[in-house]
Amino acid sequence: MMNKLNPLFTFCFLILGVNAFSTTWHVSPDGSDTHDGSEDNPFATISKAASLAIAGDTVLIHEGVYRERVSPANGGISPLKRITYKAVPGDEVWLKGSEMVEGWKAEKDNVWAVEIPNEFFGDFNPFDINIYGDWLRDGKELHLGEVYIDGNTLIERFKEEDLIANSNSWIAAVDDEKTVIRANFGGKDPNESLVEINVRPTCFFPKTTGINYITVQGLKIAQAATQWSPPTGEQIGIIGPYWSKGWVIEDCEVSQSKCVGICLGKSRASGHNMWSLYRRKFGYSKCGFNREIEAIFKAYDLGWNKTNIGSHLIQNNKIFDCGQAGIVGHMGAAFSVIRNNEIYDINRNPQMSGAETAGIKLHAPIDTRLEHNIIINTTMGMWLDWQAQGTHVVGNVIAQSDKQDMFFEVTHGPTLVYNNILLSELGFLVKAQGIAFFNNLLTGNVRAGASVERYTPYHYPHSTKIMGLFNNPGGDVRFYNNLFLANSEKASNGLGSYNKYPAFSESLTEQLKGTPTYLKFMFPIWTGGNVYFADTSPWDKGTNFLQVSAEASAELKKKEDGYYLTLSLDGDVVKEAETLSIHTEMLGQTFISEAVFENPDGTTFLFDEDFFGNARDTESPTAGPFEMTDLGELKVF
Repeated sequence: MMNKLNPLFTFCFLILGVNAFSTTWHVSPDGSDTHDGSEDNPFATISKAASLAIAGDTVLIHEGVYRERVSPANGGISPLKRITYKAVPGDEVWLKGSEMVEGWKAEKDNVWAVEIPNEFFGDFNPFDINIYGDWLRDGKELHLGEVYIDGNTLIERFKEEDLIANSNSWIAAVDDEKTVIRANFGGKDPNESLVEINVRPTCFFPKTTGINYITVQGLKIAQAATQWSPPTGEQIGIIGPYWSKGWVIEDCEVSQSKCVGICLGKSRASGHNMWSLYRRKFGYSKCGFNREIEAIFKAYDLGWNKTNIGSHLIQNNKIFDCGQAGIVGHMGAAFSVIRNNEIYDINRNPQMSGAETAGIKLHAPIDTRLEHNIIINTTMGMWLDWQAQGTHVVGNVIAQSDKQDMFFEVTHGPTLVYNNILLSELGFLVKAQGIAFFNNLLTGNVRAGASVERYTPYHYPHSTKIMGLFNNPGGDVRFYNNLFLANSEKASNGLGSYNKYPAFSESLTEQLKGTPTYLKFMFPIWTGGNVYFADTSPWDKGTNFLQVSAEASAELKKKEDGYYLTLSLDGDVVKEAETLSIHTEMLGQTFISEAVFENPDGTTFLFDEDFFGNARDTESPTAGPFEMTDLGELKVF
């Protein structure tokens, strides 16, 4: 006869679920991996806890430095049944891909040397591996290895005279038995300082795909020998989900990654540097773009869809001192939210350059929301390359970009870009279609471009399924209610670069039918409600804009409690602009992807909030990011 369950037990089980049986594992540098992982008997390594934790468990990490690669054996099973790795509140927890190196011997000319047996590195010696991968332009002679003194990164040199002449530099030589590192520490005695070298390819990264629903919270993660991560190769950062779903990375500090900080990218299974390895299929591109198309189709066959991949939350992190990119990812960032991250000092090593360098560099961020990030001092601020479809770029602040603050390349939209503050010499570089730019503030140029020889995919709405491929002749963009300021000394601020593009006409369809120049046809643009201050120029076919003779400026400063924007402009004059109500019906349909501008969940979009989340006048919103006239010094991050 079957025993009956206690009704109270049954009720509690249904209410609490199996969370009632979850475990909290403790980790401390004073622990031991032979312990049971309890609070009184913690493990010594995060990896030991990661080998045991299952859905619903928490790994609580106590203060200290952990030098290991964490590769979770298991993932969670849902957003509510995840595995959480978190620092004890108030504790400083470091996860490092480096080891300390002692026993330096002084040579002449301020140079020190240390000899390390190759057994020290195991099967991965970053001082014997070069940076390599598709789209890498400069830096192929660099090694993955790095040397740090008291937390500062030294620069690799290749000649004896360069080592002697340059403080804070190093050079390495590897033979069958040993690795010899020689360094110029700028007058410091390395034996009286903390000297570290990176020895691991990553810090918190699964070794297999499909490790879903992981949370990493409050860790300081640094000093890993990450490899160059192109969209056509295996992408590995200092931390990332490795082709999984539903990760949360929050309140972390990510720094000193040789190439990539947070990686949301593809796995090796869909292709790995096929262009660099084989140098075939030149065709129309001469650069292997077709290898990227192949990778997309392979990834789709391998399960690239909303059920399996993406839907990550990356928020409130500080990301800096990464050689290639702060956040990177091809396809794996789809359906995600990336918000409130401070990203700075990215790709500052002049020896390394290529097509994948930016504060945030994403391919195929389908239905992804990039919101209220601040990106300072990078080669490029934000680069959305290929398939930015259903993507919302909202309220970001970008400054001190060497090239451009935002680059939209060979994507067919719909992409919505609004409430952003862009302060570099080049604000928008647009080699794409199907984009709506509205209520942004720019102090630099807008540059129109095209890539007519490149055919790139577009998708069914809110799906990874490819609908077709089309080339990129430019146009099909909308500029509404933006503020154009002229901080740059160079001319052509505003929308002058779009003067060669036509306005929409009802005869457009007839013009397209059967014309031999169809592939080079420039799609029309739309403008309205924009405000142009002194020395900025409207689109020559535009109507309904406000031209202001007075000068205006914007300046960003960092203070102890955050970043402040000082605006010098007449807010009452801005109010005079006849702006437009922005919503799905008004924005229309993209030409190529034939999709509408809506929210990532498929609901109708209505522009009803400003940069700070204040309610907008939806019928006639104030031009620019702020629904206010009382401007001046504003805390923006």
